[in-house]
Amino acid sequence: MLNQVFSVSGNKIASFVADADSLKFSSSNFTSVDEFLASFGKKLSLATKVEIKYDSIKSIQKEDNDKTIAIKYKGIGGITSSCEFSFANESDYEVFFNYLEKERYFKRTAATMTPIKAVGNYLLGLLLTIGLTIFAYYQAVGIANGTLEDSGNRKTRAFNALVGLLGDKGVLAVGALIACYLIYKIWTRFKNPPNQTKFIAPNGY
Repeated sequence: MLNQVFSVSGNKIASFVADADSLKFSSSNFTSVDEFLASFGKKLSLATKVEIKYDSIKSIQKEDNDKTIAIKYKGIGGITSSCEFSFANESDYEVFFNYLEKERYFKRTAATMTPIKAVGNYLLGLLLTIGLTIFAYYQAVGIANGTLEDSGNRKTRAFNALVGLLGDKGVLAVGALIACYLIYKIWTRFKNPPNQTKFIAPNGY
């Protein structure tokens, strides 16, 4: 195991430990591995905790020009789940990668992504942006005309309040800005696909 608590950033995670059994993430900060593991083992805790067993990991990957590490693993019911995070200290990347390769026997590969793979997530994001913009536009029109019922749960009401504040033109402007950014990313990544470091689990996933 790595006798170190790593500072990381991600979705509700702030610290990370790689012990003999799994990769463990917590939303709390710690100064020692013992402190981390003691807190992680408590059943009653307000901290967000994520544990990824080594034998459930399918792949771990990182693009050269991106700080984000993406882990794909088998979650509950065999459904593929993902965890993304980045290290606070640049040197921690190689420490973690060496641990995976030399102590956990993951196969390390490096290759340039295909253009289609490089833009896949951004294409999906563009389609979702267009769909959400169209939906929000008609919501804004309904709010302005007074034909939209003020109902739904708290998230729905908050969404409608934001849409009403922006108005139909504001919704289109925000949607257009996001779409332009995604189109720019798609174009640049398609023309010059990034290199990707990938670790394949020893169990052959």
